[in-house]
Amino acid sequence: MNKKIDDIVFANSQQMFQEISNLIKIKSVKSEPAGVDKPFGEGIAKALEYALDLGKRLGFQVKNVDGYGGHIEYGRGGKLFAVLGHLDVVPEGDGWSVDPYSGLIRDGYLWGRGASDDKGPTIAAIFALKAVKDAGYDVKNRVRIILGTDEESGWDGIRYYFQKEEAPVYAVTPDANFPIIYAEKGIINYKISSSLKKSKKSGVDIVHLKAGEASNVVPQRAVVIMKSFKDQILKDLEEFKPKNGAKISWQVNGDELKIEVKGKSAHGSKPEHGINAAAALFDFLRTMEINDEGIETFIRTIFTRIGYETDGNSLRISGTDCIAGPLTLNLGTVDLDNDKITAVINIRYPIYYSEPMLSKQVIEALKPLQVEPRNHHAPLFVSPDSELIKMLSEVYTDVTGEKAQLLTTGGGTYARAVPCGVAFGPLLPGRPETEHQPDERIALDDLVLMTRIYAQLLYKVLVEW
Repeated sequence: MNKKIDDIVFANSQQMFQEISNLIKIKSVKSEPAGVDKPFGEGIAKALEYALDLGKRLGFQVKNVDGYGGHIEYGRGGKLFAVLGHLDVVPEGDGWSVDPYSGLIRDGYLWGRGASDDKGPTIAAIFALKAVKDAGYDVKNRVRIILGTDEESGWDGIRYYFQKEEAPVYAVTPDANFPIIYAEKGIINYKISSSLKKSKKSGVDIVHLKAGEASNVVPQRAVVIMKSFKDQILKDLEEFKPKNGAKISWQVNGDELKIEVKGKSAHGSKPEHGINAAAALFDFLRTMEINDEGIETFIRTIFTRIGYETDGNSLRISGTDCIAGPLTLNLGTVDLDNDKITAVINIRYPIYYSEPMLSKQVIEALKPLQVEPRNHHAPLFVSPDSELIKMLSEVYTDVTGEKAQLLTTGGGTYARAVPCGVAFGPLLPGRPETEHQPDERIALDDLVLMTRIYAQLLYKVLVEW
C-alpha cells in the first residue's frame, strides 16, 4: 500500500466530510425540466454544478455535458478508467429523526438523503483522486469521476452522457457493497393501469388512492379516501389485521372516510426487508363493492396476482439461478387520477432469465389490466478471472487485510452502463443498509476507509496499469 497517498487521505478527511454535508443539503430529487442544461430539474442541476465546482477547486479538469451528467478528470493520454457515481436521490419519505437534507454530522455519522447513496461515496472518490494528484507521481493513464444525474429514475442522463463522451476501458461504481459485485440481476419495471369505468353499484366511491414514492422503494405509506361508505366498513376496519404487520388508522370527516396504512420502507432490490403499505391496503379494499369497475378490477387483480408476495409466485415468474439468486418483486407505487388507476412494479430477475418471456408472462397474468414494460436493464456479469476483478481484489485485500469475496446483487448500478464495470463499495461487510430508508447515514470512519481503498485503486490505475 502506498503510505504517502494514505496519509493524504487522512489529512483531507475533515474537508471531505464538509463537502459531502454541503452536497446533501441540495435536494436533488428528479423533477420537471427547469430550462437549458437542467433536464431533470433545478435541484439536480444545482448538485451537478456544486460537484463540478468542487472538482475545479481541487485542481481538476471538469466538464458539464448539457446538464445530463458531467465528469472530473485527471491525467493525459493512455487508457481511461472511470468511477461512476450519481448525484440524484430518491424522495426522502417519512419517518426521519433528523432533517433529511441537513447534512448533519453527529455521533460519528454523516446523516441525510444521499449520504450513502450516492453522494457520500462519489465525493469520497473525488478526494481519493485528489490524494493521488497531490502525491505528485507521474501518471500514464486517465481517470474520470463521472457524475450521473438520474440513476434512481430512468438512466436517461448516463445514456446521453455516453452518446457524447468516451466510454472507459474499465469502471467501478461506488453504489453497492464491498468487496466486489461481479453480477447484478436484470431489472425491469411494469406500469400497470386500468381505465376508470363508473358503474351503478351501491358501493363506495373512491376519490383518492396513493401509495409509494418510487418503484424501487417499498412503500411505507398508502392512503385511500372514499365516500358513500357504510357503517359496516368501520366495523371491518376494527377487525382487519394486515398479514404483513402494517399499521392501519382511519378518520371520518363529514361524508368522507380516510384510511391510512403505514409500513416500512426498504430498497426495491430487497422488498422482503420492508412492510408494503400498498399490499395491506389492497388486502382491505379487495372485498369491497366499488362504484367503478375499473378500480375494482384493478385492486382485485393486483391483490390476486401480487398481494403480499415479493417473489412473483402468483404471477408464475418466481425462480432462481446459481449466480444471482431468486427473482424479487416490489409493488412500488399506486396512483389514481381522473382517467385511470396505475401501479408500477419493480422486478429484479436472475442472470439466466429471458426478459421477453418474463414480460410475456406478466402481461398475460395481469389481464384484463394494461401492462407496459419500462426501464429495462439487462443483467450484468463480469468474469471472476478478468483483469478488472483481479486488480480490485488486490487493492481491497491490501488496504483492509481481508479476502475480497465476490458478491452478487439485486440492485442495479451504473456498472451496466459501460462495456466492463462492476460495483465496488461503498457498504462495508457487516454494516447496516440505510439507503432508500429514513435516517440514511454513513459512518465517518467508513468514509475514510473507502476513500483509502479508492485512492490505492486510482494510484494503481494511473501509475502502474
